[in-house]
Amino acid sequence: MAVRDQALWGLVEPAIRDALEKMARAVAEGEKIGSYDSYPAVENNEGEIFPAFKTQYRVPDFRKVFGWEKGSFNSRPFTYEGIQGFAEVVSYVKSQSCYASFLGAERTKSSDLLAEMAEFGARGLILEVAARHADVRGFEWDEEYALSRYLEMEAWWHGGKLPVDIFVPLLNVSFEDDRIQLSDSASIEQITDDQHQARVIGLKTFERDHWIARAYTHALVIRGSASIEWPFLMGREQWDVFPYDQIDRAVQAMSILTSDPTGYDQVCFIPAGWSHGYQRTLPKVTHAFSADRYDRKVSREQFSPTEILSSAQGAQVADLHRALEAAHPQVSLAARRLQLASLREDELDEIVDLCVGIEALLGGTTAGDTTYKLGIRGAAVLARADYQKSEKVAQLIKKVYAYRSNIVHGQVKYEKKRIVPLDGKNFLATDIAELLLREILTVMLREPDLISKIDNDRVVFELFDNRGLAARED
Repeated sequence: MAVRDQALWGLVEPAIRDALEKMARAVAEGEKIGSYDSYPAVENNEGEIFPAFKTQYRVPDFRKVFGWEKGSFNSRPFTYEGIQGFAEVVSYVKSQSCYASFLGAERTKSSDLLAEMAEFGARGLILEVAARHADVRGFEWDEEYALSRYLEMEAWWHGGKLPVDIFVPLLNVSFEDDRIQLSDSASIEQITDDQHQARVIGLKTFERDHWIARAYTHALVIRGSASIEWPFLMGREQWDVFPYDQIDRAVQAMSILTSDPTGYDQVCFIPAGWSHGYQRTLPKVTHAFSADRYDRKVSREQFSPTEILSSAQGAQVADLHRALEAAHPQVSLAARRLQLASLREDELDEIVDLCVGIEALLGGTTAGDTTYKLGIRGAAVLARADYQKSEKVAQLIKKVYAYRSNIVHGQVKYEKKRIVPLDGKNFLATDIAELLLREILTVMLREPDLISKIDNDRVVFELFDNRGLAARED
């Protein structure tokens, strides 16, 4: 990456170098260095394999070596004005309309406010790079490193659409493998301790030891899929288009494979080739917002994942994800309904979503008794998954659908159909519906042409006749 503004770099470089030297002097002379107001640290407790967090209040922030002109309210060893070339940097920033716009100074006619904004921006640019240098490279000048960090800040200052990678911690389901490649741009990756620490910085202090901090071990990472705008003093990032569909597709693939609840709550991003500031040696994982898209069956007392998927299961998640990318719209709808059902607080809403998903896969376009049609077709499809008792499968589908029909038609007797007996045991109709939808989706994704043939009775009979063929072929 080349320097866009050689004049700015020519002014900023000696200022960064001087700031770094003053930071080194403050340390050598035993000066009091201010700390971050709140800083999370990973804590691996004995006997636990998942990280916890604690707040550290004595983590030095080298930027706090500097303050404004000394006075009764400033006891810091150095002043911003004392940084070599600081005034020249401020003057240049004020003279460039692109920087004035980025800093928000173009919205005022006050020369005092313009100067204040330019000073604020200049000190941030100089000290962010110098402090990062001190944390990562130490105090001995490394021009190549300083330039690389300056270029990231310069890219932010020039604004516009800033590319980001999406980083979404996945809740409650872990993986044996460190990385599962889902597509060219998407993968599931183990979250490092440093990434945990960086993402937690965006959470409120009281949330940092909440269950979301420890029940995540892996994150969905999507590269090159989004961009944001981040004005200097306009609050949080402003998204262009957010790839919810890509995130949800990964969650759907996991939910089809495993009955253990999953989803996501926190959404983060990683600036690609730019930076809005640094947190010591931590990676640039930045908390964006909470999405509240996790299965309501997850216990808030849960501090670690309830399931760890093997390498083979991780490969199955990748296969399901690829199949969902190319799936028929009705199959995509069914997968989405499976996910939506998990988000429901009300069991009645959950069963409706699940049955909509089943009907999307089995309903087709031909007329006929819906309950009977779904039962027969569902039993035929699951024969491809080596379900041996087709009559029992058909009856289960009919009972689930009867429960759904009673609910949507406002019949007060729906409660009687809430429990479904099976092999001497009683199960919730919603649990049976979820299992059926997951299993039917698995077959439909493995055999993508099946959805377009489901109206053909001959195909349905062939599914019965070829029972177990798919399992034997595997």
